[in-house]
Amino acid sequence: MAELNIMLFRPQAPGQLVGSGGDIDNRLKTLLDSLKVPSEPNALLPGEKPTADEQPFYCLLEDDKLITGLTVVTQRLLEPDLDPNDVLVLVNVTTRIIDTMWGNIGLG
Repeated sequence: MAELNIMLFRPQAPGQLVGSGGDIDNRLKTLLDSLKVPSEPNALLPGEKPTADEQPFYCLLEDDKLITGLTVVTQRLLEPDLDPNDVLVLVNVTTRIIDTMWGNIGLG
């Protein structure tokens, strides 16, 4: 299981959280989907595979249903001349063990 603390830095002015550049709920859904193992047939482009430097290919979670806590804070990204769709995302992850086994006994 995982708890996520997310900071979204966006180029929009304060008060433009919803609307320009995509609603926050859609942005979060895309981010959370990207942290899990792809399970839907259309989750990857046809023929898409991990590259040689991505072997083994790691994902944070088996399923995004394992996210048990979520905190989101937005800030303004103060870089000049940015595309309104650019976002800098910082994610702090706290994991917890679901089932204690010999292999993860020291992590609990």
